[in-house]
Amino acid sequence: MDGEAPKRGVKVWIKILVLFHAFAILSWSLPDVPRSFRVYLTPDVPPALLDQAQKPIGTDWLLIWNAKLHQTPFQYYLMSTGFWQSWDMFAPNPANTDVWVDAKITFRDGTERLYPYPRMKSLSIPVKYFKERYRKFLERAHVDDNAWLRPRFAQRIALEAFEDPQNPPTRVVLRRHFRKVLPPHRVTPDGYTVVEYFDYPVDQAQLRKEAGR
Repeated sequence: MDGEAPKRGVKVWIKILVLFHAFAILSWSLPDVPRSFRVYLTPDVPPALLDQAQKPIGTDWLLIWNAKLHQTPFQYYLMSTGFWQSWDMFAPNPANTDVWVDAKITFRDGTERLYPYPRMKSLSIPVKYFKERYRKFLERAHVDDNAWLRPRFAQRIALEAFEDPQNPPTRVVLRRHFRKVLPPHRVTPDGYTVVEYFDYPVDQAQLRKEAGR
């Protein structure tokens, strides 16, 4: 009987953790606040500006409250543990841009080679299962808001291409290929716009350290 009370206490805390985790995931999965209501997320907004802003109704207030919650330490639970997730790819505006990335690698002897970053459409289903994480990483690594990732991204590509110690990669240029996907009733044209969006001189000391050479 003496051990029953501690066991009940552990069960209670487990239930609390599960309920909190479920609430956190649900909160993080709700849609973003519409642009017309984002003024309500700005601290110290003059009352006159709020009077002129579009007034939220119904569930709009829920989204505003939820967005404010994400600005508190609450966010660290999901972000630091990697449990965050989002289902907003389905609504209200699914992504309509087809984007993929490759890299132009220059070696010490002046030769160049293209490094094909994994594209899901060109992989078999079993391989897609293991390499889907590459697509998820690229979704964030190529956007301008996460430019701080680019040096490490380019350095890793240099490491992948490092085969000859006498002829190491010296420069990596990341290239973005993109096109707009038209609505179903229109035909999306072939071809992509190509933009070189990051030019990186390879850190030779780091390259050899990571390669163990």
